[in-house]
Formats: sequence, C-alpha cells, structure tokens
Amino acid sequence: MKLKKKTIKNLSIALVIIITISFGANSLFFKEDPAKVELAQCLTDKGVKMYGAFWCGACASQKKEFGSAFKEINYIECDERGEDAQPEVCKLEEITVYPTWEINGQKSSEVKSLASLAATAGCKY
Repeated sequence: MKLKKKTIKNLSIALVIIITISFGANSLFFKEDPAKVELAQCLTDKGVKMYGAFWCGACASQKKEFGSAFKEINYIECDERGEDAQPEVCKLEEITVYPTWEINGQKSSEVKSLASLAATAGCKY
C-alpha cells in the first residue's frame, strides 16, 4: 500500500514539474517580437492593408513572417467562406491575386519581406 501511495505522489510531483516547465517554455519560445509588433502597428496606423484568402499558401507564408504580431495588421479576408470575410471590399478594390498589399494607394501582389514593407510604408524595422 505504501508503494502505491509513494508512486502516485511521485507521479503527481513529476506532472506538476512537467506542466510548470511547459508553461515556462511556452512563454520563452512564443514571446511576441516587439520589433514585429511595432512594425505591424505602424503599418496599420499608416493605412496599409493586406488582402488575402484563408486557403492561400502565400498568404500563410506572409502571416508567418509577422508571427503573432499579424493580429495587428489590417487584413481583409476576400473569400466569403473565411473568418470576418469582406468579399465585397475585395471586389470593389479589384483584388484578384493574394496576398495583395495596399501601401500609400499602390497595390502590390506578392509576399514581401518585413524590411521591404517597412521601407515602402515609411516605418521602422
């Protein structure tokens, strides 16, 4: 009986340690990059927009460049099946290729580096 209690106690302690390490590692490895957040906020403040579609591989690649900071980007979902879709806006803007960036009134359809986006929009990065 003592062996079972000791084993359960040891397993409980091990589980607590594993959970603690997991949360610590999560905050270490998935921390937002302040430079990317600042860039994304600057782009949004300057009226920059990214048009895309949820199924678009190039759009996913572009989003990955920003990481968690992408939530700051003014993103317009063009496919009516996507989350918060705005297909009427995309149609009005004649968006046919994804991703399409609109910066300073100019549209460019390609995946862009963060440095390129910053330079074109006049943001720091």
